[in-house]
Amino acid sequence: MTANRVALTAMLALAGLLTGCAAGEQAMYRGGAGHDGVYAETPGRIEPVEPAWERATGARSYSSPTVTAERVYFGNSAGTLTAIDRASGEVTWTRELGSPIEAAPALAGDRVIVATWDGAVRALEATSGETVWRFGTDGMAYSAPTVTADRIYFGSADGHVYALERASGEQVWRFAAGDGVYSSPAVANGRVYFASLDGNVYAVSQSAGEEIWRFATDKPVFASPAVDDRVVAIGGYDRAMHLLDAGSGTELWRFRTGNRIYASAALTAESVIFASTDGYIYSVSRDNGIKNWDYRADDKVYSSPAVANDAVYAGSRAGIMHAVDTTSGRQRWTFDAGDRIYATPTPAGAQVFFATLDGRVIALE
Repeated sequence: MTANRVALTAMLALAGLLTGCAAGEQAMYRGGAGHDGVYAETPGRIEPVEPAWERATGARSYSSPTVTAERVYFGNSAGTLTAIDRASGEVTWTRELGSPIEAAPALAGDRVIVATWDGAVRALEATSGETVWRFGTDGMAYSAPTVTADRIYFGSADGHVYALERASGEQVWRFAAGDGVYSSPAVANGRVYFASLDGNVYAVSQSAGEEIWRFATDKPVFASPAVDDRVVAIGGYDRAMHLLDAGSGTELWRFRTGNRIYASAALTAESVIFASTDGYIYSVSRDNGIKNWDYRADDKVYSSPAVANDAVYAGSRAGIMHAVDTTSGRQRWTFDAGDRIYATPTPAGAQVFFATLDGRVIALE
């Protein structure tokens, strides 16, 4: 596997994580449209864990599982979208889409939205997997779809970010970046935030896709931004985590790491928590960019950290799922999954869901 391949799969690994939700609600990458990676209503697992179940899907996977109240949705490199019963781990249905799935699906009410390598985004019935609509682009679609009340936003390797009508799949607008967009758009403050391989981080209007600001990094950016009402956090090939003012795009600080950053950050009230391929998970003060702590994992970390109940969860290339205390950075527990973890974990209820490179979905409790 090439470094670039790992990057984008990791970024998609980053592109896939959801929180539990009831019927009619939304679930998507990093727990919500702002992609802040904090699961505030989820207790998580702060004590040592064991598998409640695991399910093999028959092909490699970089996609993160999307967890709802009843099901877990998950894609693999064979182009199979699988719906799994959350309680039992039994397969509810599968759908062959004919093209690899490397981004996390999103739940939009009674539909599952999924992007595939053939450049398409599809809406499927959540209960059966039947296709409702399909929208095609001119490049591979690695970007995890982001869902709002009436629209779906995603990026394509053709260099555009698209806004679609949620009900029909019709295009509302598209915005041309300078290169491919593997980043999953974050939606907040009436704006859509995303990054491109051209090295820029963009903010465009949610209503019309008109550019508001852009911030230039030194290198390509695969990661997705984490956004709240004040700031945007994003890292990239320049080995730095950048904190930007959400309104103006002005850089507030940058924190250098020892290697490239593919994973998305988690934004808490006090800290920016993120991982680097230097093998560390970092917690940095939101106020001044000074390090609170760092935690040495056993290998490179492409998995985006997820925060729930004062614990940080992230998987490593060595196949270890780590749980770390958000305040001290001390290890709470680890779990050896037996194969590489590029996908991001999803805390939901008292469980943590994640996928391994060999295509297994694991529920820890």
